Amino acid sequence: MLFLTGVFVKIISSIFYLFSGLLWKKIIPLHINYHVIYYRTFFSILFSIITILIFKFIDPNPNSTNAFLSVNLSTWILTIGICFFSFYGLYFFTNALKNGRYSIVTPFVSSAAIFSFTTSFIIYDEIISIYTILAFLILMIGLVIHQYENIVNFKLSKEIVLAIFSAFFWGVSFVLYPFSIKKFGIYNFSLILEICVFVSCIYLIIIKEKKIFPIIFSKNELAICFLIGLCVAGGNVSANYSLENM
Repeated sequence: MLFLTGVFVKIISSIFYLFSGLLWKKIIPLHINYHVIYYRTFFSILFSIITILIFKFIDPNPNSTNAFLSVNLSTWILTIGICFFSFYGLYFFTNALKNGRYSIVTPFVSSAAIFSFTTSFIIYDEIISIYTILAFLILMIGLVIHQYENIVNFKLSKEIVLAIFSAFFWGVSFVLYPFSIKKFGIYNFSLILEICVFVSCIYLIIIKEKKIFPIIFSKNELAICFLIGLCVAGGNVSANYSLENM
């Protein structure tokens, strides 16, 4: 039953990410990608904090803020490392959207499943079932059909390369998330992940531009970032729930 619930919630998560991707495409061509990530992450952090506070009153035990204090240092270091590693999936994804078409980028980002499959097999020594092999083949066949012309002509565009990089970082990260989710809880880990993304953006702004804050966006652009942050927060919580229960 939990498995079916996890699958259903994963579908909801995909819907959240679908809408966030469409919103990304509206604003990302206009600005530096990590500037947009900065603002959307600011809002997603707020939504994550609100979610934690709401569930703290509804059900204070499984996702209590005490989890932040009860986890040992090595777990914190590993979790933060996973989150910073995962950030580059978002970085390359937004770069791919900035330089390419959503209809091309999205199918290649979905190939994250290939990297997740490989990482799971290496780390967890999972048994490969016939269903796993079929899912892998369907994904590969879909990508080949979608990009048949480029494959025949041995043509790799910038958007495809960036999307594959994104798929690698996200695919590996998704397999590592359950470790941290079990230690911190779904909502707490979602907050930690977003904070690490925010810190990564500040780091890039400092390194690349020698300042701390990005340019100020217009009200309409901030509204889009607000909606992206809402979709991402919903997607993260539901995706992390599915990872815990599948």
